[in-house]
Amino acid sequence: MAAECPQCGAPLDDLGVCTDCGHHARLTARQRIEQLVDRGTFHETDRYLWSADPLEFSDGVSYERRIAEAQAVTDLLDAVVTGRARLLNTPVVLIVFDFRFLGGSMGSVVGEKVSRAFDTARRERIPAVTVCSSGGARLQEGMVALFQMAKTAAATARLRERAVPLVTVLADPTMGGVLASFASLGDVILAEPGARVSFVGPRVHERATFDLTPPGTAEFAFRHGSVDAIVERAQLRTVLGVLVSMLGPGPSRTGGPETARSGSHPRSERPVWETVELARHADRPSGRTLVSRLFTDVFELHGDRQGGDDGATVAGLGRLGERAVVFVAQDRSGGDAGHTQATGYRKALRAFTLAERFRLPLLTFVDTPGAAADTQAEAQGVTAAIAECLARMARLRTPIVSTVVGEGGSGGALALSIGDRLLMLENAIFSVIAPEAASAILYHDAEHAQELAGRLKLTAWDLIDLHLVDRIVPEQLPAHEAPEAMIAVLHRALLEEVGQLAGTPIKTLLKRREGRFRHVSQARGRFRLLVRRPRGRAPVAVPTEDEEENGTAGGHAVRV
Repeated sequence: MAAECPQCGAPLDDLGVCTDCGHHARLTARQRIEQLVDRGTFHETDRYLWSADPLEFSDGVSYERRIAEAQAVTDLLDAVVTGRARLLNTPVVLIVFDFRFLGGSMGSVVGEKVSRAFDTARRERIPAVTVCSSGGARLQEGMVALFQMAKTAAATARLRERAVPLVTVLADPTMGGVLASFASLGDVILAEPGARVSFVGPRVHERATFDLTPPGTAEFAFRHGSVDAIVERAQLRTVLGVLVSMLGPGPSRTGGPETARSGSHPRSERPVWETVELARHADRPSGRTLVSRLFTDVFELHGDRQGGDDGATVAGLGRLGERAVVFVAQDRSGGDAGHTQATGYRKALRAFTLAERFRLPLLTFVDTPGAAADTQAEAQGVTAAIAECLARMARLRTPIVSTVVGEGGSGGALALSIGDRLLMLENAIFSVIAPEAASAILYHDAEHAQELAGRLKLTAWDLIDLHLVDRIVPEQLPAHEAPEAMIAVLHRALLEEVGQLAGTPIKTLLKRREGRFRHVSQARGRFRLLVRRPRGRAPVAVPTEDEEENGTAGGHAVRV
């Protein structure tokens, strides 16, 4: 490692970070391994694989000679080192690139070693961690190198099928075929500050696009939803250790024993409009605040992997007590006054996938006046994103506990409320439409909002009576006046609910969940559909599902 920063000439610290400008200098594969894993636990695999010369390529110097020169400089046989290790005492499979070896390019040996390492992780059911530093596919191996993208992507897909975690770190630079294959398929994607992260390098970018703007950085990728977090090198070992311990197998998945539910509490006699105002209070704890207080070891996911990130939606991993969980929380203090964007729902879908893949409980927190409804939201497909969330949650193969913590506004809130248990804070509201909007529709003004609030039956107590909510979490004082007390009560309630669901067979959860939705259509008595009769015949009631199953139907459906 150079003693001086290549950017400003100031000294580098022991981690290769500039003590003046903060530049993260490149590390060799051996240096990276030494910094990350528990001392003495790394055992290298597939060390003696050696590249052939499938194209007999030469650019004035033969490919064989370039390989030999790189081997002499790096003391490696190719550009990647793989092996088993422990990271904060969690077993992992580690894949580390070394940029000194032909720019860390991926040829047949690199692709084979990465795929074999993923196969090891899959067989042994332990997390895989990759640290990438690569210019892309190795041009001296032509299409043989390009096909390594498909090989490594297929190996990643097999990891997903077996619910084996993959965490990727993008170091400087990560480009081309590595970035466009397994490096972008991590369950969680981290990047070091200032790392160049782009599909093509600067020379190719300028020649191919005639654009003098340099290609992307880690910060650009983070802003556009392609990276979950930018992590300083000094924190990288800790962050990786926490992630693999939560996503990997271990006691964090099951947590402690089940807990009995708390007793009931007196019904609130608060006026409905006062409850509406409390639910919307600017100082009421919302998304990001709740997450930081309810969970430990919080790691926030960023981006929808389609170019955007919604500040009004917080998603990630954390621990509820000793149990690892996945959370999604709407945040009223986020962008656009808490209206959830399509990018927010797509980020939530990423979190749903993580929860299901690694069998972690999903906890959602609802607090939004509604989904974004402006032109941009429509263009980004907000309605389709809501629909996908509803469909995904309905069949998600892991326990789900949803809590309405403030305002639940229409379908934008329902998209995060379809689960096994639905809780509401005592002063929260959940409505098909905002009272002001209802007044505008019915009376063409906003003057009847307070009157309609009562008719809409939007308080927690109303929804308990309608059998749409399972539990009210009490507030001794309104949450904005005593936030710590409210959060403590909510924390205890969540521990109880998740504990009750733990160990329930997935088939049972899915059957009960579907039963909850079927119940809604019959909330006010038996459901019967009258079909308009053909001329000269009387209308006949179509039997309900229960009547058909029990053989008690009083008539036959009209065939149309």
